[in-house]
Amino acid sequence: MEKRALLFLVLSLIIVMLYPYLLEMFTPAGKRETEKGSRPQTGMVQKSPQELPRAAPLLAPAQERLLIIETELYRAVLSTRGGVITEWQLKAHQDNGQQPPQAIKLYQPVAQNIPPLSITTGNVDLDAQLQQTIFQVQGGDLTLDAERPTGRITLVFDDPAGNRFVAKHLTFKHDSYEVGVELEAQGISDLYQVLLGTNFGIVDWGGTGFVGFIGPVSMIGETLVKDSPSKMEAVVRHEGEPVWTALQDKYFISALIPTEAKAAVVSKTHEQAVTVGIEFASTGQTLSRHAFRLYAGPKEYDRLVAQRVGLEESIDFGWFIFGSWSVVGAIAKPLFHILRFFHDYTRNYGVAIILLTVGVRVLFIPLMHKSYKAMKAMQAVQPQMAALQKKYKEDRERLNRELMELYKKHGANPLGGCLPMLLQVPVFIALFNVLYTTIELRQAPFFLWVTDLSSKDPYYVLPIIMGATMVIQQKMQPTTMDPRQAKLFMFMPVFFTFLFLSFPSGLVLYWLTNNLLTIAQQYITLKYLERVR
Repeated sequence: MEKRALLFLVLSLIIVMLYPYLLEMFTPAGKRETEKGSRPQTGMVQKSPQELPRAAPLLAPAQERLLIIETELYRAVLSTRGGVITEWQLKAHQDNGQQPPQAIKLYQPVAQNIPPLSITTGNVDLDAQLQQTIFQVQGGDLTLDAERPTGRITLVFDDPAGNRFVAKHLTFKHDSYEVGVELEAQGISDLYQVLLGTNFGIVDWGGTGFVGFIGPVSMIGETLVKDSPSKMEAVVRHEGEPVWTALQDKYFISALIPTEAKAAVVSKTHEQAVTVGIEFASTGQTLSRHAFRLYAGPKEYDRLVAQRVGLEESIDFGWFIFGSWSVVGAIAKPLFHILRFFHDYTRNYGVAIILLTVGVRVLFIPLMHKSYKAMKAMQAVQPQMAALQKKYKEDRERLNRELMELYKKHGANPLGGCLPMLLQVPVFIALFNVLYTTIELRQAPFFLWVTDLSSKDPYYVLPIIMGATMVIQQKMQPTTMDPRQAKLFMFMPVFFTFLFLSFPSGLVLYWLTNNLLTIAQQYITLKYLERVR
């Protein structure tokens, strides 16, 4: 049994490490992963934006003007050239990859990038005009706080000669990552698209395909649609009822949330340069109005839920190896809420992880004890098993019958040690997802040198201690291995220690705590329960 368990463990680790390559081999080109999301609410009432007077057109300024919006949460920059966003920084989240750490740049201008809130019509000349024209502006720089909670800026493209008109009314809030956008258009196209912008919302492409999904994701009706940049065509169109469309990485997201739209459109220029957009229907020479929201910020669960459109489904609690598993997600969500409950009282996510691990471990005490008893029973009949294997080595059928009689006589079950552990696998995977994917642990300190539970231990103390606990755990575990298998199995703590050196310290803390609780349970069983028997 231990040989099979060891083989299973080694193969699992190999699959995890080689997953990105296996994914490339076995996923058909153009395949999109879909899954059911919560039913969104799309009953937002559309406001009628204020019309701008057009009888006497204003002369647009000759030079580009930058408008700065400062709120408690972010700093944004708008450009009058094209009426687009040119910068978006998150004040509350630091990029530790830079020294000194700087605010996360959710969007920054790069050559060939499509800036956020760009409009495309399918007319090359008109699109170039919309991108290069200096828009008129109503309003100026905004600094928002509790005393001035909201602010509004209007950007206007007015071409009376061509009877073309576009107005973007943007409303900002001091305590929200949401921007309200009211769009007016006339004479530009029967169908036109508002684009989110190249990679707006993707801070880090690293870790693609390991846990969760990085790239374009959309809610079409009740279905969550993910377009893998490495598999999708240059342009993918999702018709139906686009509730929202977004770009995301593990921790951050930018999304367009329309009141109503014709389609969501995903496009890429290369594998790590993507954008999404929402397509609206124009009314030709009649002024048309559309409203949508822009959310650009962290994937904080409560803020996503507050959008009331199922945006929280972008956090994939059920991800494992080759896709999302509903059973894993169903377990992970309650664990996530319990983790936050412990944090509300302890104010420390490290302590919350320990308490959560203890709680889960307590639930599994009966299963673990049953597994221990099964291994002890198998250990007791090991000499007789060896004798039978030697006696009937030439007769496999007779050997199997004799072994079954032996198991029945002594109440031993070769699967008894494995099955209780297999039942815990979905829980362990769910915990892994919670600790690995939720932004709440990002830059969350534990104690002393562990200042970020989402990053590796800088001094490797926790992984080394974890490896030591694995050795102790092995020494205490009943075994039926022969000496050669036992020597091979002793390399596993070393292998796991090196594997965990680069893991987030929150995950290592969870595994270390689980090992310590296993050792404690085995000690109590050996010292007290076995003695009582």
